[in-house]
Amino acid sequence: MPPTPEELKLDRAARVLRVRFDDGAAFDLSCEYLRVFSPSAEVKAARARGDVVTDKEHVNIERIEPYGTYAVRLYFDDGHDTGIYSWETLHRLGRDFRDNWRRYREELAARDVSADEHGERIITVLLFATLAERLDAERLEVALPGDKPTVAEFLHQLRRRGADWKEALDPGLTTVTVNRQFAEPTTRLRHGDEVSLTPIYPSRKGV
Repeated sequence: MPPTPEELKLDRAARVLRVRFDDGAAFDLSCEYLRVFSPSAEVKAARARGDVVTDKEHVNIERIEPYGTYAVRLYFDDGHDTGIYSWETLHRLGRDFRDNWRRYREELAARDVSADEHGERIITVLLFATLAERLDAERLEVALPGDKPTVAEFLHQLRRRGADWKEALDPGLTTVTVNRQFAEPTTRLRHGDEVSLTPIYPSRKGV
């Protein structure tokens, strides 16, 4: 049986669909990415012809409708509404994001299409020890808030995901590394960075 979503949440402000599966995988999938890689027949046919879907960096999802018990239909605000995203498709899109996005940008570059605005805002977040247990996730693909945000700004974004995140990610009790180097609150994050979050256990005085 393919993994099944335990949570499917649209963040319209960030233009991101957050999906958490029962196998522990969790992904933040941008609306642009989902639109570009829509499983609809017309998008598949266009890609088979060698065409590239462009100018979708500002696209958003208007609504989500269940499609049977195994998929959802996404309605985009550019009028595209024929993509049926099965649980297997969503899981694969999240798992293969880096390869898919790299290939897409190479296609843009090959056609001399400017890629400066095409979603360079995704990083990988690794959760360790009790953080992984409390938040029920070990690895996430997360959309960056704005252009080159600081670590402090990024942690603030994560803490807004819900009460569990706010409680677990105490800035004073979380070690942050960026690309395996210890980071300061003012460290800037860029597309493609790998951010690791590890809890700091308070020392027990008097023991």
